[in-house]
Order: sequence, then structure tokens, then C-alpha cells
Amino acid sequence: MRNNCTLLRTALVAATIGSVFLFLGADDVYSEGDELTEMGLPPDIGRDEVAAYCDACHSLKLVVQQGLSRAAWEETIEWMVEEQEMEPLESDDYKLVLDYLAKHVSIEVRLKKRTQ
Repeated sequence: MRNNCTLLRTALVAATIGSVFLFLGADDVYSEGDELTEMGLPPDIGRDEVAAYCDACHSLKLVVQQGLSRAAWEETIEWMVEEQEMEPLESDDYKLVLDYLAKHVSIEVRLKKRTQ
């Protein structure tokens, strides 16, 4: 009987610890999205592409700090491809990335944040 109680307690402790790890693991996945939002990359179409392409070479914080106009983002992407050996973006991805950056990481957005 004593061995059964010990086995039951061990199983209960293992199940509790497993549940905690499962809970924490789910929370980590959720917080990754929050990190992007807190960093200045709100959820929208193109955010995943921005994160994938830009984070491949440098911190996304660097991207957010730029606050460029749409035309300046176009020039920057072109410069990175031509001078920094960045792989060219596929045309659909290029539009998604550029649209997202112009909408969420532009000089206009930075100015609005300063006046709020």
C-alpha cells in the first residue's frame, strides 16, 4: 500500500509539473507576438514578412528606429540588396513588406506618437 501511495504522489507531482511547463510554454508563444507589438510592430498584414526578412540580418529594433518614408524604405531595401548582399524579396513579399513598413514604421507614425 505504501508503494502505491508513493507512486501516486510521484505521478501527481509529475502531472503538476508537466501542466506548469505546458502553461508556461503556451504563454511564451503568446508573448512572442506581444514582443513584436511592444517593439513597435503591430499585428497587420505583412508583419510576419517584415520580421522574417529583417530579423535575418539585424535586430527588429533597428527597423523600428528608422521611421522612414515609403520612398526611403524603397531606397533602403534596394541598397540592402545591391550593397549588403540581401536576397531580393519576391514581388508579392516586397509589396507586403513595403506596405507594412510605410504604414507602421514611417516618419508619419513617429510624428503621431510624439504628439499623443
